[in-house]
This record gives sequence, structure tokens and C-alpha cells, in this order.
Amino acid sequence: MALQKHGITTNTPSELMFRAGVVYKNLKFVEGDWNGEVLGATSGGSKFSLVEEFADAEVDGALVKVKGLKVKIGETGTLETNITEFKEDVIKEALHLVEGSKTAEGYKVYTTKGLINDADYLENIAFVGELTSGEQIIFILPNAFCTSGMEIEPKDKEQAVFALTFEAHANIDGDLDHLPVEIYYPQA
Repeated sequence: MALQKHGITTNTPSELMFRAGVVYKNLKFVEGDWNGEVLGATSGGSKFSLVEEFADAEVDGALVKVKGLKVKIGETGTLETNITEFKEDVIKEALHLVEGSKTAEGYKVYTTKGLINDADYLENIAFVGELTSGEQIIFILPNAFCTSGMEIEPKDKEQAVFALTFEAHANIDGDLDHLPVEIYYPQA
């Protein structure tokens, strides 16, 4: 068998991703249709990460890594996105805010809180990307919690964006050995 000079196949043109995609919160497949809420307009794209953590068992006599002695010891799932749409609910959820006691005509006042509760977690955060075939690939991180806070640096003549990082979490009464992250890959 002759070795190929490249990895391009007849499927390559339909399996590329050139668009920034869309970030949804609380996306689910119900009765044959996807339902969820778009988090907001982005600028600068998004980044999905699912990273497994491993340890190599240390065994006397092995001076190198040995197949079969690698143990999975954890994993993290994150979605980073650059939001440019300053929506009230996104700011409230990103900072885990509650309505404050002060009032100001024409404004709703929010403040930070000390304790985290179940309401601070989104059911999920999802990234929906589009392949060049027009089909969508969907990455869903369950029990999403925004860990980045919010930082903005508005400037004249530049569009303001704020980066948010959401982390997936397992259910306390579920499987605590891995995250229930789901990846939906389109089938012909």
C-alpha cells in the first residue's frame, strides 16, 4: 500500500466548519424538534473543550509509561464565548445576581449574593456549529455554571464584548465518574 500525501477525501468538503456557530442555553430535543434560547450575539467566536485528566500508575520496575497503567482521574467540560449583546438575563446569569432592594426609576437594580444554589446553574449550555454540508453538530454541557464573571473594556469606535466561560457539572445524585456531556453528530 502506498502512503497518501494528504488526508483529503471526497467527504472533506462537507465536514468542515467555517462559521462561528450559535450558543444556546437550556437546549433540548423534545418531540422531534430542538428547543432552547439563544444566549446572545457573539463576536470573536466560541471555544468548546472536553478534557480528560489521566494519571499513570507508578509501578516499580517500569521506567516508562506502560499501556494499561493509565487511569482516568477526572474531566472538565467548558464553553467559552464572546458575547457582544448586553442582554439583561445574560448579565444576571453570568454574575449570579439577584434583584437588589434599591430602586431607580426606569431601572431594575441587581446585586451579587453570597450563596450559590441550584437556580444559579443553567440546565445546559450548548454550542451549535454548522458543517459545510449544512448539517449541524451540537455540543451540550449539562448543569452549566458561569465561572468567569464578567469583564468589559468598552472603547470608542470599537464594539464591546465580554467573554464568558461556562463549566459543566454532574448531578449530585448521578454518576460522579464522568460528566454527562453530549455531542450530537449528524447522520445521513
